[in-house]
Amino acid sequence: MASKIFVVKLKDIIKTTIFTVLGIAIIVVIIAFFNGNKGEYKEGTYSSQIILYSNPVDLLVEIEKGEIKSITLNQLNQTQEVFYPTFSNCIDEITKEVINQQSTDIELNKDYSVTGSIILDAIDNALEQAKK
Repeated sequence: MASKIFVVKLKDIIKTTIFTVLGIAIIVVIIAFFNGNKGEYKEGTYSSQIILYSNPVDLLVEIEKGEIKSITLNQLNQTQEVFYPTFSNCIDEITKEVINQQSTDIELNKDYSVTGSIILDAIDNALEQAKK
């Protein structure tokens, strides 16, 4: 039996090692990107105050799994509902849009432009607290 000589060049070993390391690094980055924590917010409930008719109303934004899950108003009394009749309708409409878009960058209904701006500012304040 004849012996065979196998020659390996150091240059080829270095190239193979570098490409292998780069390939593994790219795979790890791709996995981390798609497997990372969804959303841009920390979980929890965050609040912001709106002053209506000299009384504070708490707007609560609930974040779950990094996404906006719900937006609610607390402490809205009958006096405030009488003086701000569009508030209840506006909060419902805006809540649906913000949750669907996962952003406060939405187009406001012209009927609720002032009320909508107040609510969106309060939502933005709450979301600022929730940012990672």
